[in-house]
Amino acid sequence: MVAGVMVLDIAGRIRAELGGPTVTALARRFGPDGRCLTCGGRLGAGPLSVRAYRDGDTVTLIAHHAGCAASAWLDVGPGTAASWPQTWSAAITSAPLPVAGRPWRRWLPRPAAREQAIPVLLVRPCQEVTRARQTGAGEAVNADLEAYAALGFTDLGPLTPRRPVAAAARAWIRARAGEVSLSVTVGDSLWYVTAAQPIAGLIGICGGVLVGLTCDRDPSALVADSSGLEQALSAGEVLLTWAPLATGQEECGHPERPC
Repeated sequence: MVAGVMVLDIAGRIRAELGGPTVTALARRFGPDGRCLTCGGRLGAGPLSVRAYRDGDTVTLIAHHAGCAASAWLDVGPGTAASWPQTWSAAITSAPLPVAGRPWRRWLPRPAAREQAIPVLLVRPCQEVTRARQTGAGEAVNADLEAYAALGFTDLGPLTPRRPVAAAARAWIRARAGEVSLSVTVGDSLWYVTAAQPIAGLIGICGGVLVGLTCDRDPSALVADSSGLEQALSAGEVLLTWAPLATGQEECGHPERPC
């Protein structure tokens, strides 16, 4: 298996309905730390099978161990899979990014500065389920990215200060026993990591964190490879939103974990 690429069994009907480019992309859409929705075990390195559930023009694709469930196309909704706790992964880093208006222009030490170190929380929101939207016969687009774009996420495009990034998330920092925890809420999702110094300090200085969402990249691998992160950002492979820090009086109200 190529690093980050799963070995998948995909039924011919899925290939015909969604098209070659979408099916090819599925090999990177699932992560080894995801959970098989049949047995509940870690997906691991595969091989995996993919089951597709169509509900209108949206297709929910779910990974299983190849020995747990055969790949199939089903013209029904995903049923109980929708409520299955989906696994996500996250990692935090900082990156020198071009400045484009708010939210970070106020941090610049002098007007002539063009780049600033910005804290970036990279998130892969799910590792066993992905969604596609059919746009025609044998054609589909990534419905997960569309959903996050509707919340306010955008791609940075070429790394130039051409536009600001919208604030569609909220961030909380809490220090306990010498450890700093960063929590971010977006819609009904909650992601959290431990933020070591100096990144924790940088989050405080900047007043928030840039949230980068990727459906098919490993956040830890991107954090470990700064050039790879820059390329992914420049190529539009990571959608971004800004998460300003909540005030001391604000509570995130998320039932999964107190912020």
